[in-house]
Amino acid sequence: MKKLSIFILIFLLIIPLSPQAKTESINEDEVFPFLQEAFKAQVALSEAPRTKEEITELLNPYFSTSYQSIFWAENIVEEGGMFLTYGSDFAPNYIPFFQYSKETKIIQRPGKVYVYEYFPAMNEGPVSYDGHYKGLLLKKFNGIWKVDQLFIGDMPKTVVESDF
Repeated sequence: MKKLSIFILIFLLIIPLSPQAKTESINEDEVFPFLQEAFKAQVALSEAPRTKEEITELLNPYFSTSYQSIFWAENIVEEGGMFLTYGSDFAPNYIPFFQYSKETKIIQRPGKVYVYEYFPAMNEGPVSYDGHYKGLLLKKFNGIWKVDQLFIGDMPKTVVESDF
């Protein structure tokens, strides 16, 4: 009986008690580096022309198929049978220039993670804009977190209000 009790105790210590918690959420310490790497993958597309397969391979670890389609349509151009992005001050569907600080909020929901930040109005220099939120929605695809949607000024109110 004593051996059985010891065996059960060891077994319980080895097996995680809440495996769903690990699969449903992402560690907040992982979110910022993940997004920074996703941005680097996007920027790398301007370094040299690539095949469609090479671009897909670069973006797949970070972006859902639907996000890649939107990004492709807005940013990627064909040149001599190869593909690349051009640098621009207005490059749609790139990871926002988050501060990656306490100003950058992370809100977790079941199967979703919202990352957003408020960008104050800018009225100086060649670029001006009203104050607005920019954010991303991360979702799980086959057990892997990926960027699935970009929000510019249209963050869901329930997400922004939940942070207050």
